[in-house]
Amino acid sequence: MKKQQKQATIESLEARFSKSQAAFLVNCQGLSVLQLKTLRFALDDKGGSLKVAKNRLAKLALKNVSDCQGLSPLLVGQLAYVFSEGEITSVAKVLVDFAKNNAKLKVVAGCSESKIYDAKSVVLLAALPSREVLLSQLCGVLNT
Repeated sequence: MKKQQKQATIESLEARFSKSQAAFLVNCQGLSVLQLKTLRFALDDKGGSLKVAKNRLAKLALKNVSDCQGLSPLLVGQLAYVFSEGEITSVAKVLVDFAKNNAKLKVVAGCSESKIYDAKSVVLLAALPSREVLLSQLCGVLNT
């Protein structure tokens, strides 16, 4: 990879970390291309995206992103980076459900609004109802 390509990858990752609602680290070692493609499509349906990049380049990108700097020590192993442009819980739910069906995918951590979530916290985040469901529950309580 040439220096210009590396710089473009760093800038792309930096922009994604900055603009996304949340970012998740997943260990994708051992997943086939077909499995990654299936995960990409599932994430795309929920407003998420998946990017595979070298950890060294991701560490350089995270230096300039204050919200997710706590993820830097966790960048170990063969990781993929999942970015949530839409609702955080729906993307987390896709990751957790996919990890249940594919033992080789492991959720490592997540980051949202300067908060770092470990794998257990991401599972709890995935269990939360969506924003629409919470709003409808609130309306139901207010109507009674």
